[in-house]
Amino acid sequence: MSSTKTLLKFESLLKKFNSIYRDLESLHQADNTDNDVEHSYRVAMLCWMLINEYKLKLDVNKVIRYALLHDLPEAYAGDVSIYASQAQRKKGKKQEAKALGKLARRFPKQKSLWKDLHEYEQRKNEESKFVYLVEKLEPILVVLLSAPDHWLKRKITWENFLERKQRKIKDLNTIAQFLNKDLMDYLSKNKARFHDPKNNL
Repeated sequence: MSSTKTLLKFESLLKKFNSIYRDLESLHQADNTDNDVEHSYRVAMLCWMLINEYKLKLDVNKVIRYALLHDLPEAYAGDVSIYASQAQRKKGKKQEAKALGKLARRFPKQKSLWKDLHEYEQRKNEESKFVYLVEKLEPILVVLLSAPDHWLKRKITWENFLERKQRKIKDLNTIAQFLNKDLMDYLSKNKARFHDPKNNL
């Protein structure tokens, strides 16, 4: 395959990835919907910044690779909303597993990408657990900066919105758990401000 065809094939995958919309308002324009590419880039940048800011003993190269790749199977599987039912989430997990196989078949020479993605999904090393935690916190930041009425639109409470986020990370054994604690403390102390969408941070 020519280099141009190779580029177009992978760019086509990225185009598909860019069209996967999340159940979240866009950071730069709340009237629009966030997508997987923007989310993955933000997670990568936040992780990189946090490692430098707090001098975390993590492999920054590996962290950035995990962050950029972590949702890529959704290019074929689609995104499952945080508000989805348990059955929908279970189905989504199966679809993502199939999507990873499809990625490996369509791009057989990219073994290092699929190895990294598998490592991330296993969450056995510090880098993968760190990215997973930041990835779950990042949408909360989007809500605070762009869509303070996010939970109201979905007819849930602010507490329920946060609880849904905490289910997957509150017991995660990672050196970066302090980030979760700090954010939850900040939200608790400023609770009144987040219940009125007219208030600014």
